[in-house]
Amino acid sequence: SECLEGTREKIQASIVEHLKKAGNRFVWLRGSPGMGKTAISLSIASDLEKQCILAASFFWDK
Repeated sequence: SECLEGTREKIQASIVEHLKKAGNRFVWLRGSPGMGKTAISLSIASDLEKQCILAASFFWDK
């Protein structure tokens, strides 16, 4: 599921700004299980899809 409204806004904005810069095509989210990496990824993907600029894939590795 996506992030709850009003949560993790700073990190989402930071990632989107990073991706807007030419040459920045990758983001590596890492951390302990349950910290919200998937929710952040899904929220950003949903927002980009609404703007018709989504072109991404996700890769998870243990």
